[in-house]
Amino acid sequence: MLDQETVLPIAYNLLCVALGLGILGMAANEWRRLHSGEYRRLMVAAALIALARGAYTALILTGLVSVGVCPEWALQGWMLALLVWAALFDVSAKKGAALFLAVAVVGLGAATALCLLVPVTPWPIMSLLLCGVGLALWLRRRRHHSFLLGGVLLLSLLAAGAGVAGSPTGAALFHLLALTLWLVQTYYTIVTDLSAYSQELRQVSDQALRQTQNLAFLLEVSQTIASSLDLSVVLERVSEALARTVNADWAYILLTSDDDPGRLVVAARYGWWGRRWPPGNRLRRKVVIRLADFSLLSHAVQRRRQVVANDPEDYEQFDRLHDTLGRPQSGPTLVQPIYLQEKSLGVLLMGHVGSQRTFSEADAKICTALMGQVATAIDNARLYQSVDEQARRLADLLRVREEEAMQRQAILESITDGVIVAGQGGEVVLANAAAERILGLSHEKLMGQTIKRLYAQLLRQGEYRVGEQTVFEWGNKIIMGSLAPVKMPDGTLLGYVSIFRDVTLEQQAEQSKRKFIATISHELRTPMTSIKGYVELMAAGAVGNLTPRQKQFLEIVHNNAERMIALVNNLITVSEMEQGPIRIEPQQVDMAQIIRDAVQSIRSRAEERQIDLVVNLPDDLSPAWGAPRSLRQIMDNLLDNALRYTYPQGRITVWAAEAHLGEGDEAQDFLVISVRDTGVGIPEEEQERIFEKFYRAENPLSVEAGGAGVGLAIVKSLVLAHGGRIWVESQPQQGSTFSFTVPAVAS
Repeated sequence: MLDQETVLPIAYNLLCVALGLGILGMAANEWRRLHSGEYRRLMVAAALIALARGAYTALILTGLVSVGVCPEWALQGWMLALLVWAALFDVSAKKGAALFLAVAVVGLGAATALCLLVPVTPWPIMSLLLCGVGLALWLRRRRHHSFLLGGVLLLSLLAAGAGVAGSPTGAALFHLLALTLWLVQTYYTIVTDLSAYSQELRQVSDQALRQTQNLAFLLEVSQTIASSLDLSVVLERVSEALARTVNADWAYILLTSDDDPGRLVVAARYGWWGRRWPPGNRLRRKVVIRLADFSLLSHAVQRRRQVVANDPEDYEQFDRLHDTLGRPQSGPTLVQPIYLQEKSLGVLLMGHVGSQRTFSEADAKICTALMGQVATAIDNARLYQSVDEQARRLADLLRVREEEAMQRQAILESITDGVIVAGQGGEVVLANAAAERILGLSHEKLMGQTIKRLYAQLLRQGEYRVGEQTVFEWGNKIIMGSLAPVKMPDGTLLGYVSIFRDVTLEQQAEQSKRKFIATISHELRTPMTSIKGYVELMAAGAVGNLTPRQKQFLEIVHNNAERMIALVNNLITVSEMEQGPIRIEPQQVDMAQIIRDAVQSIRSRAEERQIDLVVNLPDDLSPAWGAPRSLRQIMDNLLDNALRYTYPQGRITVWAAEAHLGEGDEAQDFLVISVRDTGVGIPEEEQERIFEKFYRAENPLSVEAGGAGVGLAIVKSLVLAHGGRIWVESQPQQGSTFSFTVPAVAS
């Protein structure tokens, strides 16, 4: 007859056996279906747990083993070790799982032996260690494991904690809850796998349906291609049909250029967003690429052989083409040449976005099978387009020639500028009313007469180059005119045509404007200099001690006064530039001090925008040979330009070096000063124009930066006046480096 102290442990162990068998049954069923290593481990762990609990129960019933704390802790420890081994180690990590299991077996065996030899049981400590290892592994890969598994480990940790606290009942209860939650977690994992399998089946079904639809669409498009003679329609339908057939994300059709077989023109494209370009949104510009720049294209076209590029090292060469078309979309690419007999028509490019999908052999065969029909359709459409263009060209030419006679005179008389056409000897054969009015001569005096005086003024004794405009006086008028030859296609000279207009009022207005700018600039500089001087005296304490807020206000006034003075100096320099080359009076100048003063003057503005200012100057920098005010103006404008076009949290760096530039006897010592910013940068095509007056590059900071666009033009003029040169090195969104040279005193 069993007493109550024996019945409860037996019932507890039988319940644990039932839970272990439940886990074993679910894991065995999934392993038989999927043959997954994960479920095989889980099956082994559950079988060992159920077997151990069953064996312990049988030993209690036979009386061979009495109910005790040590066996129970041993069983809980083995359950924890098997849980961590089966559930937390990845199937591919065989070495790590084997190492953990070996360490656990050794540790648990040692704990069992110690428990038999001494009365002190180490099992709670072992359980805590196993729980700690399990929780660490779960936290490391918690995205790959369910929260239920973390709950199992947490309950096991509570069981170990109860054991350490001396509560065997609490430890057994938490252990039973952990085993129950493990059963629930196993069921949850199986349900999740079944859901994923069902989703995969749906995807396969959808893909089969989509392929069927694509085949039907391809049949319809083939009929449309064969019946259409519009080249643009043919190309768009071909690119869409083939891309959808092989499930490509994008497709380009590149046709061979008529004038250069080594060049291809992008004629149609199918976008990765899954739709064809509508007729109103076709390619807006002619994109031409060179075969020599793309080895796979060249290989496919020259050998008339299809190329499938599924490796990144092959298809990455097409990134430049995607960038040109404004759609970065690198991925596996299929290159299919388009040719008819011995005539190469172009090439078809198709590809995927990303490297997850590649082109199969079936995709390649479909493209090869359809290329003959596509090439025939393109060739027919080209022939039709050529005939249609010639017919329209002839019709337009006939209509234009019929209208030319009537329009020529009307256009000539409507021109406000004077126009005179003369023969080889200078005799006038055509003149409009504006020419009679500007020159003050009647039509009778102009026609058939030789007006050598006008042509002498335009030619200016050989100084004038044909096609350029020149300004000269005609009586009490100022006239701007140009002269151009009239030649036959074979180069035979027929005469000259001159175009001119009266710019008397414009010249007077321009001269008045220059005088006004020069006068107002000089008038502004004097009071601004006084304001700056008095502000500096007040800041230095000439009128007594100032509060911090008063000093702050004076600093703001001082900075804005310096900016106003710089603006006035720029206006004066612009006025001097319009009057001719700038002249300076050079002297020895401490260039290092000028750089430091210029940087210090903008430091407060830089701090407001959180821009770092870094100055790197050699301690022994040689003095410069130039005008101090002009050199300071150069630095102010370059630093102001860098500050305007640099984003907040950016950096402006100024450095200087000495260089011996030139060749032979003309070599000199120069100082090379550079100002680098981390701003918006300047495109290569705009780097020459930024030194023109009133030109401002297009960029996101143009509106915010403000300015008149004359700072860099002034810098260039002042640098040239010193006998130096200036250049810029820049990349869009990577910043710009402006560098200039100025003679050193040693030269």
